[in-house]
Amino acid sequence: MRNINKLTRPQIQSMLTYIGGLNGRNKGRKKDLKMFYHPLTPKDVYVKYTSFAVEPDNSIYSEVVVKCIKSDGKSEDCIKQFDNLKQRMGFESDFLEIDLDGNGNLIFV
Repeated sequence: MRNINKLTRPQIQSMLTYIGGLNGRNKGRKKDLKMFYHPLTPKDVYVKYTSFAVEPDNSIYSEVVVKCIKSDGKSEDCIKQFDNLKQRMGFESDFLEIDLDGNGNLIFV
């Protein structure tokens, strides 16, 4: 069965807004920020990155963030939908990396 879906304008705007807002957030560092498509959820797109920061007590804080952006432009934390790491890793193994060109058109990387 073939799925044909198009990113919506609210979805594209939400992706750009979310990514643009990461630059000024806390003093931490963002690493490996990428956008993804998943064939099992063709109407959604995903933003994934790792966030690092040094805490006041000199400990290191790190977090892998995966945001799901729905076709209406709303985003939610995708990690909470999985019961364990094995389920999450299985889902993420089918991610296809995407990007947006200068006109907001989807391209596969």
